[in-house]
Amino acid sequence: MTRLLGLRIGGSRGAWEQFGFTFADATSLLGDVAFVVDETGSGVLDWTVGAMTDSVTAVDGIPTFLSSSAVPARGSNAIGPTVGVALDHVVVNTDDGARTSAAVEEVLGLPLKRVRDAGRGVEQRFHTFDNSVIEIVSGPHVTEPGAHLWGMVVSVEDIDALFRHVGPDVMSPPKPAVQEGRLISTVRASAGLGVPFAVMTPHVRAAHAG
Repeated sequence: MTRLLGLRIGGSRGAWEQFGFTFADATSLLGDVAFVVDETGSGVLDWTVGAMTDSVTAVDGIPTFLSSSAVPARGSNAIGPTVGVALDHVVVNTDDGARTSAAVEEVLGLPLKRVRDAGRGVEQRFHTFDNSVIEIVSGPHVTEPGAHLWGMVVSVEDIDALFRHVGPDVMSPPKPAVQEGRLISTVRASAGLGVPFAVMTPHVRAAHAG
């Protein structure tokens, strides 16, 4: 299956280090996905996806690097006192969910798995990498034209330990997520990561596996 290999994020590397990530040069890990902090930009800038050939393309306007070197990232994925299990999902904001979803399927070969009505005119569409999920969000709150990588959610082994480590000024108290049996906490904008970022407990099936 197709794997998400990397993300390039604009912002301050120091803010990520203060949150608990470790870097080799400008690169750290979200589970097995490498992410590079580019201090000259802002927001989630682009992504790298495993493919049969190397090329530069776009998914409904999202800069996309296709790489045949689909080797999982190696290194420490510790986040403070806990361990990042996976990059749970990447959030894409769009002014047209159906159009962006069709582009994901056409360019990346990832079929639409599910559509969820989140209420108030907000719709979520889900496509699945081998190692993560794309959540495409459309609705009246999306006022910028086109599609854009917006934010990320990572799952960790011990969300309570991470919350105690960084404190309530950095993370919101963990609370039940939409997915039954999971907890979620949002990293506050004041942490300075530069992108919307949330932390969850693992999928229940993963937490109880073997």
